[in-house]
Amino acid sequence: MKLEKFAIELDNSENAYFAGQEVSERIVIDAPEPKKINEILLELKGRCRTSWTKHSGKARSFCSSSEPYFLEQLNTMYTHKFTQEDGKDRVLPAGHHEIPFSYTLPKSLPSSFEGDHGFVRYTCRAIAERPWDFDIVSRTAFTVVGIEDINSDPALCEPTCATESNQTVAALCWKASGSVQAELSLTKSGYTPGEIIEAVGKVSTLIVQNSSSKARKACLKLTQHVVYKAKTFAGHEQSKVTKKQILRKELGEVAAHASLDGPVERMRIPALPPRLGRCKSILVAYTVDLEVESTVTSSIPITLGTIPLLSDLLTHSKQSVVKNGSGNGNPMHKISMPGDDAIVQVTITDEDGQTRDEDDEMSNELDAFLSARKRVRMPSSILSELYPTMPSPYYRESFFGKVDISDEKESIQFGESEFAPKYPFYTD
Repeated sequence: MKLEKFAIELDNSENAYFAGQEVSERIVIDAPEPKKINEILLELKGRCRTSWTKHSGKARSFCSSSEPYFLEQLNTMYTHKFTQEDGKDRVLPAGHHEIPFSYTLPKSLPSSFEGDHGFVRYTCRAIAERPWDFDIVSRTAFTVVGIEDINSDPALCEPTCATESNQTVAALCWKASGSVQAELSLTKSGYTPGEIIEAVGKVSTLIVQNSSSKARKACLKLTQHVVYKAKTFAGHEQSKVTKKQILRKELGEVAAHASLDGPVERMRIPALPPRLGRCKSILVAYTVDLEVESTVTSSIPITLGTIPLLSDLLTHSKQSVVKNGSGNGNPMHKISMPGDDAIVQVTITDEDGQTRDEDDEMSNELDAFLSARKRVRMPSSILSELYPTMPSPYYRESFFGKVDISDEKESIQFGESEFAPKYPFYTD
């Protein structure tokens, strides 16, 4: 008779952990009757893999790459206490069994990622090894969130803009000539999932001939760009690029000899994978694009991290206090973080714009944020060690949904065959 249950249960209901965090789990077994099992083995694995088939005419070549992060295999020795008197067989008694274990994740892991031509995946596998019979296998996948701190790059909190123009010259007298210019501005370029991108798009057109030229549609887009790297069997390096539109917002039409100067547009970032700073085989990047139909596109690269800007959290906290009517008139504080090893520089200005000394009294919120930054150097193993005052994130399933993670080479009787990573949100 088969086992009724052979499962790996994590202590975290979200099945999500930051790099460097301790993973506590237990193997749960429900046996309806005694069963011969020699060993209960455990395997924890983290790796990146890319693969695709390259076509060139009638020829085909397979490209692949594997990047291991960790592989831990251990024997729980749980069945040893059930060794029979003859000293040969081990029989697991009928009933409910729990085998606890824990493992501390390495600090430098990249975030979980599932893509079209590769993945960064973390799994835990339990094996019930049986004498003269097939093993019983249970597997579960879990999310790892890499330490991708937006605060480590001061440039990511600065406003940024980009301008592109497309000028055409008439070849014949009845052809239109002129230019279309698109200007895009963002309040910053560093975000985490759940944050709102505030963008301003400006479009102007100048047509010097053929005044009947049609109006052109303008839109804002959030686009994901992924580069996969691999090698052929002969060792030749290859790469494959995918591009996906995540969000799209129509801005209206721009007629000839007209301009579009829109208001601030807001787009909330869904649960998307952040940059994979520690991964060599997969590069994930994003752009905000201002696109004018069939003419010009102005793009600004943005960085998606896993730890948000502390100055934004502080501002949000202060706005909440003022909105609730409990403000005490304290001045606004601006935080500048030049680098990991540099001392935190603070500029304090009052309501009249006058600079105040650092010795002046600061708000409790700012004190907490700054002391947290000074105590721990980047990166650290656990989010709570990095910034103890930062609110704990909640998690949402990947924007792209679940994917099949079953392995044709492996027979698994228990566990899920589909999996979707989860990514941290800090704002509602």
